[in-house]
Amino acid sequence: MGGEERGTLELRTDGRRAPVRLLFVEDRGGWSVVPSVRDAEWFSRAVRDGGVTVRPPGGAEQVCRTEVVPAGPEFERVRRLFQEKYGASIWPSYFGRATLALALDPSHPPAPPSPDRRLVEEFDAAAGGYDAGVASRPVERYLKERVAEVVERAFVDEDPILEVGPGTGFHTLRLLDAGHRVLAVDVSRKMLERLQRHAAERGSDGRLEVREGRLRDLSALLADRPPGAFGGAFSAFGPFNLEPELREACAALTRLVGPKGHLIFTSLNRPGLFPMVWEIASGSLSGAFRRTAAMIPVGGVRYPLSLYVPTIKGWDTSLSPGFRREAVGAVSVLAPPFDSERSIRWLGTRGLSRLGRLDRRLAGIPGSWVGAEWILLRYVRGDRSDVHQD
Repeated sequence: MGGEERGTLELRTDGRRAPVRLLFVEDRGGWSVVPSVRDAEWFSRAVRDGGVTVRPPGGAEQVCRTEVVPAGPEFERVRRLFQEKYGASIWPSYFGRATLALALDPSHPPAPPSPDRRLVEEFDAAAGGYDAGVASRPVERYLKERVAEVVERAFVDEDPILEVGPGTGFHTLRLLDAGHRVLAVDVSRKMLERLQRHAAERGSDGRLEVREGRLRDLSALLADRPPGAFGGAFSAFGPFNLEPELREACAALTRLVGPKGHLIFTSLNRPGLFPMVWEIASGSLSGAFRRTAAMIPVGGVRYPLSLYVPTIKGWDTSLSPGFRREAVGAVSVLAPPFDSERSIRWLGTRGLSRLGRLDRRLAGIPGSWVGAEWILLRYVRGDRSDVHQD
C-alpha cells in the first residue's frame, strides 16, 4: 500500500506517533478503512481510544470517532465500496482475510468505550469471521487441537460441563459430540448465536444451554443452579486472563463444581521463555519485557485486550481452598506466538505434521511448560490442605 500517498488517508492513533497510510473509501460523511491483518496495532489502538486523527488526501487533519464495522451486511457494503473504488483485484491482494472494518466519523468527538463495553465489542466484532480465521491460521488451530485432546480425555465421566468463553464452539462441539451436556457462558451474544447455530446443524443443540456474561458474573448468572450442579468446568484461551480479580469467580466455581470434579483452563504463561526469544528475534525487546509482567496492557504483546497473568502459585492461591492443583503442562512448546506465513510455507504440510509430533513429545516432558506461551492447568475440587506448595 505504501507509495501512493495522494490516494491514501493518513491516520494517527495519538499525537506522538507517526501516521499510517491506508487505502480508504468515503462513507456516510466520513471514511471507512480496513486492516490488512487482524492484529494491526493501529486498529487496536483506534478501537481502544474510540477516536483517531486523520488527514484525507488534499485535506486538513480532523479528529474522528471510531466504530468497528463487524462481519455481516455492513462489512459487505464496505467491501463493495472498496472494490468499486480500487477494482476487484485489490481486495484479495490486501484484505483477503479481513473480517471487519473501521468507520471514521468526523461529525462526533471520540468516545472511548468502557473496558467492559470494549471487551464485548471486540468479541462481537470477531464473531462473524472467527471460524474462517481459525481455519486460516495453522498455529491457532494447532493450539486449539492440543487443548481439545486433553479435554476430551479428562471429561469422560464428568457431566454436565460448564464452559466459560466458548466462542463459536471449537471445544464445545467436541464435548457435545462426545455426548456431554454443556452450559456455555460467553460475554459475546454474537459468539453464542453462532455456537447455537453450529450445535443445531449437528443435532446436538438439545444438550446445549447458553448464558451471556463473563467469568466474574458466574455467581449471579448461575444463582439458580444448586451446589455441585456441574461435573466439571473448562475454559480456554482468554477468560481467566481477562479478569483482574478472580475471588468471586473462584468462589462461584467452588460452589458449582461437584466433589472430585475437574476445573481445566489455559493461562498465558509468565513469562514463557520461548515466546520471549521470539519477541527478541523479531526485534521487540519491549515485547519480551512485557511478558514478564503481571498485567500486559492492550496491545502489549499481540492481543487487543488487557491481560492479567498470575504465576502458577498465584493461581493456586486464588483457587484455594476450593481446588487443589493436579497438573500443569504446556499447550505447546514449539509453536511461535504468532502465525508466520513464511515459516508455514517453508515447512509444508509434511513438515508441519512432523513438527507437531515433536511438539507433543516435548510438551509431555515434565517442566517443559516453562518454555510455553500457553499453559494448561488442571485442578480438582479439594481443600486448602491439598493445595500444592511447590
